[in-house]
Amino acid sequence: MIRQTVGIHTKSSDDENLKVGKSKIGGKPDLPKDFEWPKSDNKSMLFCAQYNLSELTKFDKESILPKKGFFYVFLSLNQDWKEFNGINQPYKFIFSETENIIRTQFPNDIEENQTFKTAEIEYFQFYTIPDDENYKLFEFEKKYDDFSFYFHEPTDEFIGELFENTDNMHQILGHDRSIQSSVIYEFASKELGLYLAKSSEHKKRWSDILELSKTYELLLQLDCDDSNTNLSKFGGSGTYYFGLSKTDLENKNFNDIKMSFQIT
Repeated sequence: MIRQTVGIHTKSSDDENLKVGKSKIGGKPDLPKDFEWPKSDNKSMLFCAQYNLSELTKFDKESILPKKGFFYVFLSLNQDWKEFNGINQPYKFIFSETENIIRTQFPNDIEENQTFKTAEIEYFQFYTIPDDENYKLFEFEKKYDDFSFYFHEPTDEFIGELFENTDNMHQILGHDRSIQSSVIYEFASKELGLYLAKSSEHKKRWSDILELSKTYELLLQLDCDDSNTNLSKFGGSGTYYFGLSKTDLENKNFNDIKMSFQIT
């Protein structure tokens, strides 16, 4: 069940030293000329990251993603608390095939402290295993005593030891590395309108959540708790998870992306 995954290293940088179109977190975005900046409640969303798909093609061994184009992540602040919280938080996950892009200035209503310092992204070959609460492990846990202690945990640690400087939660594709329970259940809960519902309602609908979760795949993780960025000023130690249905991923349709946010 070990899956090839696109790992992400980050390095502190600045826009002046990065060519237009380079994958990065923060800084000013490189956008199509006719791009319409996303808004929520008439407020411009905050630009968080851009991913140049042509840079990671050689690490996408199964050719799951398009060979070119960009993923862009925009998030909105909770206007009462001035933070990211993931609770019904407006967001835009955008796929653009356009490579005719320019470095774009921020809209006038984005304040200086609502921008993020630039961190360059470098991709590498990584590997992931299912989250310890993922449905894919249920049969193993039934069959083997202490499956987690003797099998899952040592494998997870071994993968970590193979790759130095992988102390962040950034990644593209692969199994989710969730901070709490496997995030695919949250994707399914959102689809069923059960996100933030009472635990009794979740328990009653667990079979529905479980079956629907099997249709989802992780697309991308964005870690706010990365010292090379300052996303933590609004996101703390949380990680954003973006996913979609397996059918949409197979068809390279990125118009219905689910988002969840987990924090320690």
